[in-house]
Amino acid sequence: MQVRETIHEYNMLAPHDRILAGVSGGADSVCLALVLKELGYDVSIAHVNHGLRGKESDDDEAFTAQIAQSLGVTFFTRRVVLVAGNIEAAGRDARRDFFHDLAAEHGFTKIAIAHTRDDRVETFLLNLLRGAGSTGLSSMPPVSGRTIRPLIKSSRSEIEAYLSEKNQIWCTDASNFNPEFARNRLRHVVIPALTSDFNSNLLETLSRTVGILDAEEAWMRQLADDWLGRNGTKAPDGLVLDVGALRLEPVALVRRVLRGALRQAGSELQDVSFDQIEQIRRLLEEGKSGKLVEIPGGIGVAREFSRLVFRHRLSAQPDYEYRLQIPGLVRIPESGKVFRAEIVESETGKTHDNRVFVDADSIGPYVRIRNWKPGDYYRPVGLPAGKLKKLFQRARIPRSHRTSWPVVVADSTIIWVASFPVSREFAPRGCSQKIVAIEALQI
Repeated sequence: MQVRETIHEYNMLAPHDRILAGVSGGADSVCLALVLKELGYDVSIAHVNHGLRGKESDDDEAFTAQIAQSLGVTFFTRRVVLVAGNIEAAGRDARRDFFHDLAAEHGFTKIAIAHTRDDRVETFLLNLLRGAGSTGLSSMPPVSGRTIRPLIKSSRSEIEAYLSEKNQIWCTDASNFNPEFARNRLRHVVIPALTSDFNSNLLETLSRTVGILDAEEAWMRQLADDWLGRNGTKAPDGLVLDVGALRLEPVALVRRVLRGALRQAGSELQDVSFDQIEQIRRLLEEGKSGKLVEIPGGIGVAREFSRLVFRHRLSAQPDYEYRLQIPGLVRIPESGKVFRAEIVESETGKTHDNRVFVDADSIGPYVRIRNWKPGDYYRPVGLPAGKLKKLFQRARIPRSHRTSWPVVVADSTIIWVASFPVSREFAPRGCSQKIVAIEALQI
């Protein structure tokens, strides 16, 4: 085996690293623990008992504890209950969570997983048959964050030969031979047939192919990350991309940028399909402003005029309504504003987007401030009368901002919409004897 060389080639470990090795009791993981200890690293062992095989699962746990004891290393174990569904994926998640919990609690700097060259090739073929792109085909990288795979260039036959030489036994999981699992059919039927009929060095050849894809994937991902670094903007309402800039790029880069943006927005990308990426890409087309694509994991991607916005979907905001006494002041947290009303002798000072003058005789002792509602009709001074939605669109106010936009009303008639002119029927006239100034201030 070439474990020492693999660790050095990929710069997996430094002398000060504390390693948590995931050990199931099978040949690969037992070999991992023995080799790391033999090479002089500070290693501990973690085992997850999934309880799927009853006494056999308990026996695997006891065996792994004995391995830890014989090596003189710390042993951690956790028992989990896996619910119905994708048991294989649930088991992976349970192990990952346990290992990361231990690393955080006990200060392990690296998590070692016993994936081998054979595992890597099997995953490559499974993903290929499922229609994965280049990202999915570059499976099981030697180093991924603090997770390392020191056996990634070692074959299963080399591992078993090493253990036999050490007179070290291991556990055999009978479920690894169950043909109901696609990986087992691939391992025991498909790969032997391909090796026999097409390429006697198939595992070595495909392992080299995956290595090439890994290097190219890292390069292309860096290109996408660099593009996002130059063109992506983090705003209060999410991650924003410029539609015009993204349209100029090649399709392959656009897809990678979109995946990178989803990742930055909090998606793990596990359940994001190619078709969903294409739905997002179609938001770049003309006439798509106002459209939304929902992504698994609670993320929405919205086209808002010249922006593509990635954000966590928020639950629908409830309606609000406040009373503003004249004179008086009211805080409206839903809009992030404070509204102030005062009586003035004349229209002193300029009217601007956040301050207007109102004929006091046309309103009562107070006004109400509520959120925008579909169907609101508005007659602003100097602008065509019409539905407020159309005014929002002309002002290029994103749909995500409209639902909480403050509207000042008297009875059911709109007096003023923040950032726009006062309504015509409430604007002061030459005969107005009393004037009210209403102002919206940012909290």
